[in-house]
Amino acid sequence: MVKVDLNFKRAVLDKLVDGDKISYCFQCGKCNDVCPISARWGSRYNPRDIVLFSALGYKEALVNAVVKDPFILWGCTTCETCDEKCPAEIPITDIISMLKNLAVSLGVTPDFYPSSALQIMEHGMAIPVQAAVEKRREKLGIGVAPEIPVSEVQKIMQATGIEKLVKKEETA
Repeated sequence: MVKVDLNFKRAVLDKLVDGDKISYCFQCGKCNDVCPISARWGSRYNPRDIVLFSALGYKEALVNAVVKDPFILWGCTTCETCDEKCPAEIPITDIISMLKNLAVSLGVTPDFYPSSALQIMEHGMAIPVQAAVEKRREKLGIGVAPEIPVSEVQKIMQATGIEKLVKKEETA
């Protein structure tokens, strides 16, 4: 039997969805129809199922599914095509972002996320600019890549708590 987390359900319904809009979601599926990831990966990634499971309060079931296959949640590229096409104007991308934040707080992320976050914390970007890229930029006449304010990135990571998660992974 699937356990319902009423606090989780309330967070989704109250904070992300106005009134009764969610009831239309049960009848639609437009988000899934227009999602480029769903088009490529089929049932492995389904934004409608993510929204429905969230609205029903199935937090534990969602987390367990993401542990088995992180792509279920992390496949979303936040292109917001689903938001643009949703006839009920449900903020699907916001719901998925909320779930990703929950997953990070529970330590349920794809293997490469902690190392990418560490790179961002140390360099201000996930992939530091290499010499070859600098040469290509020079050839194209677009100049040197802009300097990343790493200290500002680190302040954001501290304020959001990501820094603690990265440091925990670093010592593991």
